[in-house]
Amino acid sequence: MNSTIKNEKNVDTDDYFLLAARSWDNQAEDYTDIDDSATSIKYFNNYTDAELSFQNGGESVFPELKGKDIKLDLIHVRFGVNRLVLSRIVI
Repeated sequence: MNSTIKNEKNVDTDDYFLLAARSWDNQAEDYTDIDDSATSIKYFNNYTDAELSFQNGGESVFPELKGKDIKLDLIHVRFGVNRLVLSRIVI
């Protein structure tokens, strides 16, 4: 799970959080690939803002997924290493 920040300003590229969302498909076998084109990503500088968006189900940062069942992951990226912090299905 490697990720690069594209077109994101004011984000420390060595230490940041990202919220990854994709439509839920119970037949899919791998939901860990955040580089997939079906995955929407939002970047955060700090945990507090990222966690708040995660707890709100990502509705404010992913309006295009509203009304769909989504897989939501909160990931901490430090020096290019991704670590899953929180994960849930939002219905």
